[in-house]
Amino acid sequence: MWVFSRMPSVHPAIAFSYPGIAEDVARLRRLLAEAIRLLQRPRLVEPSILNLACGRADETGVLIETLCLPEHGGSYVGMDLRVAEIQEATRRWKHGWLPHGRVEFRVADASLTQHWAEAADKDIIFVRHQNFWDDPATWDRIYRNAMARLKPSGLLMITSYFDREHELALACLRELDAVILLDLPHHASRPLPDAPGKSVDKRLAVIGHSGV
Repeated sequence: MWVFSRMPSVHPAIAFSYPGIAEDVARLRRLLAEAIRLLQRPRLVEPSILNLACGRADETGVLIETLCLPEHGGSYVGMDLRVAEIQEATRRWKHGWLPHGRVEFRVADASLTQHWAEAADKDIIFVRHQNFWDDPATWDRIYRNAMARLKPSGLLMITSYFDREHELALACLRELDAVILLDLPHHASRPLPDAPGKSVDKRLAVIGHSGV
């Protein structure tokens, strides 16, 4: 069930690892809030959230704050291939989601269907900085698995570093009969110096099931 309310803060147990992350995450929070406003979607009560390729869990608090009503609780699961990042995420969120929510992290490969075996259907599936062009076949499997476990009214949300990579991901999702509900450029995105046209959360897309 979706309802509207103000946004309380949710804080991890330890701070971010690198300078600049806090500012990037604050900008992501505003971007997500704008997306929900444009979609006219209120925040969720007791949602089930899955964060794929969650890394160190930099965005965990922002997802909980922006997409749901934290005081009512819910379930957040972060998945990533990298053991060290999952260990850091677990340390960061060692106190969980207080007072009523549940936070857990798993080392898992989202492209393998068997790694979704114990996953319940999700209200929100989020992928930050998806890298479709690194391995299109793998990302096709990831998106197939994600859409299969997304509730009928659920939302898949992705951000990208590059415009072209973002467009390739959306083309893949359209081939899976998904619907692009919103494709939002991030005008406050922070440019990165390691590649032309690259910036932090440069585009945000929100995807749903067709016919809903």
